[in-house]
Amino acid sequence: MNTYQFSAKTGSFYPKSMLNEYRNANTLPDDLVDVDDEMYSLFTAPPPAGKIRGADESGFPTWVNVPAPTPEQQIISARIRKSRLAEKAEAAIAPLARAAKYGDATQEESAKLSAWEKYSVQLSRIKPEAAPDIDWPQPPQ
Repeated sequence: MNTYQFSAKTGSFYPKSMLNEYRNANTLPDDLVDVDDEMYSLFTAPPPAGKIRGADESGFPTWVNVPAPTPEQQIISARIRKSRLAEKAEAAIAPLARAAKYGDATQEESAKLSAWEKYSVQLSRIKPEAAPDIDWPQPPQ
């Protein structure tokens, strides 16, 4: 049974029962092909590792390799990673710094504070624009 159509341009399925709504909203692509329910089920399930839904030469759905991230995407990912790591470092530093400020830090806490602060400095020097060629510092244990 063919209750769906697929667009290679959008990589999406369109229920035949809703085609008029898409057409009226001017959002119906012009490259639709009929697909059966089995194909619809296969390509709306989670993809195999390293794959995403794409289209073959005939416009039908197929699994294709996940494209490599663009330089811009790599920079964004590096910024996000740097921010998350900095938040984690600051969360570790804050209670240790308070203990040290009030003279209540143990030797172990003082050593941890020093290690986390050095890590934080190393992290602050990371330039996300250098992605993917970033040598990320290792957080203290």
